[in-house]
Amino acid sequence: MKKLIFCLLFCLPSLASAGYDLKWTETEVVLDRDGRGQVAYTVRWGVTGREIHAFYFEGAAEPPLFDRAGAYAVDDRGERYSLDISHLSGRKYDIVLAGGRGFGGGDITFFFRYTADFQAAGTLTQTMAGDRRLAVFNWSPVQWDEPLEHMTVKVVYPVPLGPGETGEAAAARLSFMTEKFVNERYLIDYPETVNEAGERLFTVRYHRKGAGAKFHMRTQTYMDAGVFDLQTMASAGLLAGTPKGPWRAAPESYYLGRYFPGGVLATVPVSRGETLFLALIFAVFFGVLPFVIMTRKHNSMLVAQAGISEVNWEGTEWEPPKAQVSSFRKPGKVAKDLSPIEAGVILGLPLIELGALILGNMERKGLVKITGTDPLRVSKPPHIYASNDPYETLLLGGIKPDGSVDEPALKEMVKSIAAGMEQKIWDADLEETKAYYRKKAETDVPAGPGTDQGWYWGGYRRRFLRLDDSRYDNSAAVGEGLKGSLGDAAALDFATFRTSKSCYEGAFGRDACHDACHSACHDACHSACHSACHSACHGACHSACVSGGAR
Repeated sequence: MKKLIFCLLFCLPSLASAGYDLKWTETEVVLDRDGRGQVAYTVRWGVTGREIHAFYFEGAAEPPLFDRAGAYAVDDRGERYSLDISHLSGRKYDIVLAGGRGFGGGDITFFFRYTADFQAAGTLTQTMAGDRRLAVFNWSPVQWDEPLEHMTVKVVYPVPLGPGETGEAAAARLSFMTEKFVNERYLIDYPETVNEAGERLFTVRYHRKGAGAKFHMRTQTYMDAGVFDLQTMASAGLLAGTPKGPWRAAPESYYLGRYFPGGVLATVPVSRGETLFLALIFAVFFGVLPFVIMTRKHNSMLVAQAGISEVNWEGTEWEPPKAQVSSFRKPGKVAKDLSPIEAGVILGLPLIELGALILGNMERKGLVKITGTDPLRVSKPPHIYASNDPYETLLLGGIKPDGSVDEPALKEMVKSIAAGMEQKIWDADLEETKAYYRKKAETDVPAGPGTDQGWYWGGYRRRFLRLDDSRYDNSAAVGEGLKGSLGDAAALDFATFRTSKSCYEGAFGRDACHDACHSACHDACHSACHSACHSACHGACHSACVSGGAR
């Protein structure tokens, strides 16, 4: 009974807001040519006066296939937590700190991702604009039941940029267009994304500051259909079928979006068949409703008021929506609050070189001892568990008993650096920021050689000015040793790593047998220990707790 009362209490909005603060969410969507792709979420919670153990994730546009092995959380002290992700009902999932752990007193950031088939879900398909085929991407992240400091969605398209080509120029070349409501609601820019082959990919980022509770961050865009190899096509209209060609009919779950793009009715889950049934009902009672609907439809087509992702235009007088481009990058603004490690990232140091500097600094402070470089072997005192730097702490936790460095831990450290940097440079001028730190490395004499600042900036100064410094004599050998831990990511720098195969491969490739065994064992244990309180809470306060409710 006490457990049930506790569950009910933490679900009350007044108490939840006092203890749990959902600060911001960021989502990255990487699209493949076949209409599939990956969705990665970064969710930050602030916790005061109590512990957070889990939260609900509900309302994904596509059935998600989670990378459960790659899901984790990191607190503001650099401590890493494994996550359990379990299916509750429909498209509702429980994101739980594994092992019954909890966190209280600070910020904790959750990282999880899944693969999805956007074409099968109807959020990525084709439409005809006269005799021209366009690809339509109409997608949104989940809605959260708390206001956020900001929401960000980044979409990476499978389109390499030409030599020297900017994102704005590529948008014009690809006939990239947005709905009017997208430009009105979000700040838009074109960040640089580099894949493992060194290709710069066309990327669009949408940013919303001060997103309210239940904010629906829908992005509805169009581009040349040749970018993808899609097999589906939207219907031509309410009474018409799919245009002629080798196309399958695209599913349309939000058909009213054709008439009210970006509006409240566009979020009502009504299919084309259900819309037709409703139209017939209204026709019986009102008679003139079909005429009003069709008139509105044709008028909206002529002025390019596109519907949801499966919309189709007819006629030769269609005028495409104009791409209105804005940016939240502030020209000339420099992010001067980067840590020494983050500065090394913005300076473009390869991962093996930066990793060697980090290990060297940890050895300088007595956290580890490098006992060999071919292969790399590192020992640490049994009483050492953390560093004063959160990124070093992550690497420290990845040292295995045999002295080797755990490959996933090393890569997770790089992704954690990425999450930390994103909050500091999101509105900065990247070129000016790079120039600022390059000048600092070349001209400033680092003070305090026995400090973190002195160590890292001394290493950067040595690199760019080609100076001799015996403190770093072992760095090259350590860097070579790190190649074994980084694998195919060894030669990458920060930008190429984030979009490389190393960052996205992993549990996505597990077979059905592994998934079945994992689910059977996990569900049995989870249900036996968790159902008594958890299921009772779900039934008692189902209407009060919705997606995003922390506990």
